[in-house]
Amino acid sequence: MLKTRHLINFLLLVALLGLGSCSSSKVPPVNNAPHEKRAGEISQAQDEDVSLEWFTSSKLKDTDIVSVSDAKLLITNVYQILDGKIFDPAFKKGERNQHFKLLLAEVSAKPSWSRAELTERISSQLKKLSVSHLRLLDPTEGEKLFRLIEQNPASNAKPNPAVSAQIRGEVGILQVKSFLIPQVTKAALDRAKAQLSPAEVILIDLRGNGGGAGSSISYLIEDIIGPDKVLWRDRTRAGLRIKEPYVFRGYFDDAINAEAKAEIKLAREHPYVEWRTRSLAKKDPRPYYVLVDDRCGSSCDLFAASVQENRGAKLLGVRTMGALLAGEAFKLSWQGFALIVPTAQVISPNGNTIEGVGVQPDIQIPECKNSSKRCLEKAVEVVVRDTP
Repeated sequence: MLKTRHLINFLLLVALLGLGSCSSSKVPPVNNAPHEKRAGEISQAQDEDVSLEWFTSSKLKDTDIVSVSDAKLLITNVYQILDGKIFDPAFKKGERNQHFKLLLAEVSAKPSWSRAELTERISSQLKKLSVSHLRLLDPTEGEKLFRLIEQNPASNAKPNPAVSAQIRGEVGILQVKSFLIPQVTKAALDRAKAQLSPAEVILIDLRGNGGGAGSSISYLIEDIIGPDKVLWRDRTRAGLRIKEPYVFRGYFDDAINAEAKAEIKLAREHPYVEWRTRSLAKKDPRPYYVLVDDRCGSSCDLFAASVQENRGAKLLGVRTMGALLAGEAFKLSWQGFALIVPTAQVISPNGNTIEGVGVQPDIQIPECKNSSKRCLEKAVEVVVRDTP
């Protein structure tokens, strides 16, 4: 299997796990006290990549009672990994340390905890940081998420299709519910685009799209903005001191395993990358509109910012979620538990930070807030009225 931690970048965490608030090596000793004293207690097993088996093999139960010392070990484990892997060590450092101390004080005041009580308490503190792609996964949530990630497009089990097309008058509507592979693939998008060839204008419907893989953005966005255009830049903590990014033009086809492995290699070798469309990309001359709502997050945020800042399409709807940090999964000391950590900062083509801010549409459609059924109808009306 491919390194799962790289597949989790720009993942459908928001929609799948309800995160509305907001290149794995051994974890090094952390310099900021008080977590550093536990640095040597992380086992070699935790250094391995997270997979579906990590969650399904767990025998731990929510009702298990853990001692105060065991509770402190897990809390220390969580915050050591967070401190050691977050994209910028200084990012909300004071708040992280404060939450860590509060949790230790809480568990000291109570003689025993159930696993469910402790993980819920830790999760509550993590949510207070208001950082996207930061989540403690228990075996149940982890299994659900990784079963979705590890689907094989070539297998007999058909994933829930995320792409559909329809034509209303002169308007071709391409709905993309997710950018998560294999729910969306280049082949599926190509088929849908072919169905819309008679349309005079294209409306891309991204309502409720919680994100997914960066590659699947590239499959679609080339038609809209054309060749050699900046899509985004991402930087891990290893790239903080690098001034100029490594430029990559193109994408990795989800159907070709070798290409996916090349993406992993790229991420390892270049901690600061500027992603561009291919030099040979062909722009579709038809007018494009993109419909977003307040559940458009992660790589959906990124798609909206890229088309808007490259002036390839008009953005319709309401402000997007603003959940745009790239996350990776790391094993915790409890079998079947893992921590999603934001390990890369992602910025828009114009250098804007979208995390916590979102993307404002060019044309506001209030009906698109809170998943109103009138959103699409209003958007079509706007497109018909706005198109020359």
